[in-house]
Amino acid sequence: MKVLGIIAEYNPFHLGHAYQIETLKKQTQADYVIIAMSGNFVQRGAPALIEKFTRAHMTLAGGADLVLELPVLSATASAEYFALGGVSLLNNTGVVTHLGFGAEHANLSLLQQISDALIENPPELETQLKSCLKEGLSFPSARAKALTSVLSTRALQGTEDISCVLASPNNILGIEYLKALASLSSPIIPVPLSRKGQGYHDTDIADGFCSASAIRAHLKNEAGILTDNTFAASSMPTACFDLLQNYPHPYLFEDDFSQLVHYKLLTEDSATLATYADSSIDLANRMYHGKHSFASWTQFCELLKAKNTTYTRISRLLLHMILNLKSEDYVSFNGTMQIPYLRVLGFRKSSAPLLSAIKENATVPLLTSVSNGEKQLSSKAMELLQKDITASDIYHMMFTTNDTLNDYRHPLIIL
Repeated sequence: MKVLGIIAEYNPFHLGHAYQIETLKKQTQADYVIIAMSGNFVQRGAPALIEKFTRAHMTLAGGADLVLELPVLSATASAEYFALGGVSLLNNTGVVTHLGFGAEHANLSLLQQISDALIENPPELETQLKSCLKEGLSFPSARAKALTSVLSTRALQGTEDISCVLASPNNILGIEYLKALASLSSPIIPVPLSRKGQGYHDTDIADGFCSASAIRAHLKNEAGILTDNTFAASSMPTACFDLLQNYPHPYLFEDDFSQLVHYKLLTEDSATLATYADSSIDLANRMYHGKHSFASWTQFCELLKAKNTTYTRISRLLLHMILNLKSEDYVSFNGTMQIPYLRVLGFRKSSAPLLSAIKENATVPLLTSVSNGEKQLSSKAMELLQKDITASDIYHMMFTTNDTLNDYRHPLIIL
């Protein structure tokens, strides 16, 4: 059995995602496709546009056979921990043979050499990194500049400019996937695929292979009105657009959670603000002293961002504050981000042989109901699951309709 694994957010699922699944499945000759998908909050430090079960439904309609939830601790982390969590989850199934991912530069040899250099972490890289950080660069920019300097002295295979490769978000994630595979000594084979269509952050409106960012920006600008929306209809598989059009809840954005952030700022001091993941003493002090200037989530991110502190890091920090995710939560995983269970969000009926193979080969429990968590999971694993349950409850607080389908009550998506 050949099984393709993909780590994704699908926020929302569009034609580019369907193309990726179809193309990688053919390339790897996979019998099944498993998606490790973020839940109700995503890696850039924001709520997902629509809740996870609807996105799982889109994913299955778009060509996947099984959707597993990537726990919130990993799903809302920096690229390194996001990748570690996703690769760990797929590796623990015991059946995934290939890891597919999109990249702006799908040169596996070059990506692998950059990954190897990061794993090797030579002294000159550390020296260059410290020097770049002293210049006031953000960590991602400093690391990219340091790597470019160090790797330019080596005879790398590939003609791409290293700094260009390191400036592209999908390339960075791809490199982190390769690092994670090495860290876990995983036998899974990496398969990069050249990204088709708009760039990752491109919000321009265009028919066909647009980005998820463009769809979200359009929906936000249109106040969520989808009537006769030819743009979204032409950018998504028909079944996925129908689910989006008939979605019974409001689409959620960062600013919908502004009051929760403001409450945290008003009720905590610098010492406690510094304990959240992605925080620091300096950033905590800036938040504390700037709390009376708070107007909204996005406004506060713009207010606090600096040359050495990115907007995305601040947004992740605000998200970690409302979800109560602390730096110590990551330390408790000893930096490995091993995922201790496989939580199913949905599957195709035709994937019964795949589920049977996972039950036989997985190194961690397969969880089809959170109600069975205490029976199936260790106390440590249950702590991680509880963070997902709480995150979903906080997400559901923003629904204007009476929604009783929380994580305990929501049925699996079965197609």
